[in-house]
Amino acid sequence: MNSITDPIAQAPVTDGLVVHQTHAARPRSVVGVFARALRVDLALALTAPAIYGAVFGWWQSGQFSWLTFAFLVVGVMTSALGYQALSTVYDLRRSQATGLPPTADLPDTSFALLASGMLPPALLISPGWLFLTIGAMSILWLALLAGWPILFFGGLSFLLMLASFLPPVRYADRGWGLGELGIGISFGVLPLFAGYYVQTQSLSWLPLAGGLPLMLLVFLVVVNGNLGAWHRDWRMGKRTLPVVLGPARTLDLSVALTLGAYVIMLLTTILSRLPLWNLAGMATLPLAMGAFSDVRRSDVTAEDGYSLRDTAAKAAIWTCVLLCAALLISRAG
Repeated sequence: MNSITDPIAQAPVTDGLVVHQTHAARPRSVVGVFARALRVDLALALTAPAIYGAVFGWWQSGQFSWLTFAFLVVGVMTSALGYQALSTVYDLRRSQATGLPPTADLPDTSFALLASGMLPPALLISPGWLFLTIGAMSILWLALLAGWPILFFGGLSFLLMLASFLPPVRYADRGWGLGELGIGISFGVLPLFAGYYVQTQSLSWLPLAGGLPLMLLVFLVVVNGNLGAWHRDWRMGKRTLPVVLGPARTLDLSVALTLGAYVIMLLTTILSRLPLWNLAGMATLPLAMGAFSDVRRSDVTAEDGYSLRDTAAKAAIWTCVLLCAALLISRAG
C-alpha cells in the first residue's frame, strides 16, 4: 500500500483532515449540513431496483397493491439513508484509530463535514439507526402482508448491508470488490426480487433480466463513490476496488460497466419477452457516458469520482423512470 504515491502530500491540513482544494460551497446551517450528509438522491437511486421490480410484477400479473408498494419503498429508502449515515460514521471512527495517518476527502462530503466538526457524529448516528429501524419495521409489515419470502430477501439485504461496515466482519474492507458487490446485491438484486414478489406472489428470472442494467447502474453508484474516496480509503487501509485496482483501472471498469448496462438492455429487449418500449431506457446513455469525457485517465481526481457517482445515480433514477413508463405503455396497449 505504501508504494502508491501520495497525490495530495502538499494539500492543506485542517484539524488533522487533509482536504482537496475545491470551489464547492458548504451549507451554512445545521439543517443544510444534515441534508447534504444524507444525500437523498443517492438513496433514491439505491431504491430504483425495488421500484422497478414492483412495477414489473404489475406488468406481468395485472395486479398492483399500493399498500405493499408503499411499505417496500419506505423500507428500502430508509435503509439506504441509514446505511449512508452509519457507514460514514464508522469510516470516520476507523480513520481516527491510533497510528493511522490523516485521511483525505473533499470538504463538502459527509465524511469531511463530520471530520471537520461541522456535523456532530451524533447527528448522523441517531437518525441512521432510526432510519434502519423504520426500514426493518417496514419489511416486517411487508412480510405480514405479502408472505415469508420477504423476510428472506429483507433479512439477507440487512445482513449484507450491516456487515459491510460493522465490526468485526466489516467485509467492505477486505478487498477484491466484496464491499461493492455486497451493497450491489443488498440494494439491487434482493429488493428487485422482493418488489416483484409482493405484486405477483411468485418468482421469475425475467425481472432480473429486465432489471440487470438498472442493477449495474446502482453498482456503479457504489464503485464511483469509492473512486471519489479512494485516497481516503487507502490511507485508512480500506481495500475498496479503487484501492486494489488503482484509480485508472477502476475508471476503465466503470466505463465498461456503464456501456455494458446499455448493451445488456438492448440484448435482453431483443432476446426476451420484454416489450420493445423497453429500449426507451437507452435514452439515458448520453447522460451516463458523457460524464467520462472530462475525466483524464492519468489523473483521476476525487472530484471526478464523486461526479461520476452523482451521474450514475441520475442515470439510475431516470432509467428506472423510463423502464417503468415502458412497462406502463406496454400494458396499456
